[in-house]
Amino acid sequence: MERVFRVLLSRDDWYHQRGYWVIANALKSAGMEVILGGIQTPGAIARTALNEDVDLIAYRIMQAAPDMVIRALFQEMKANGIMSIPVVVGGIISDREEKIIRELGVKAVFRSFDKLETIQEYVKAIAAESFVET
Repeated sequence: MERVFRVLLSRDDWYHQRGYWVIANALKSAGMEVILGGIQTPGAIARTALNEDVDLIAYRIMQAAPDMVIRALFQEMKANGIMSIPVVVGGIISDREEKIIRELGVKAVFRSFDKLETIQEYVKAIAAESFVET
């Protein structure tokens, strides 16, 4: 039986909601359990990830400076002892910002016109890669 991965899906603003819901449905239809975090600060994301025992964090960033937000998220994750949870990011991310956040530890960056099948495959593969059965 294939493992059902738990994905926390969070976002940074009230606007541009369509993509958030499309990704939530795509991950769910790919057999993942999606925890809808809604609009969350990095601290709230880390606490939710810990409390919900998620396998992966997916963060949609449209408004904030991705490098600053991801630095803050990783600081919060480290403080909560959950640095083993992989993070993927989607949204409006420049090539320069992508390079920086990947160097910080983000596993994948998805953009508006990436195919849903590709996102589903990558998210499952990244979650599986970091999963350690206890």
